[in-house]
Amino acid sequence: MSRHVRAVDRVDCTEKDYIGDGVYVAFDGYGYWLTAEDGSRATDAIYLEPTVLRALVRFVERVKAC
Repeated sequence: MSRHVRAVDRVDCTEKDYIGDGVYVAFDGYGYWLTAEDGSRATDAIYLEPTVLRALVRFVERVKAC
């Protein structure tokens, strides 16, 4: 297991939502954790800082226009 997945297991988030396809999202007060989970634990994780989240939203908006 990578150090990133272990880090997300320690994040104290008051709210974690299931967004589909085995993916959960949590906010830690600064950025967003996206985790893939197997039903009992996070198996993979991505941390989105605000600038990365904005870049992702720009990408989604751009490809929606195609």
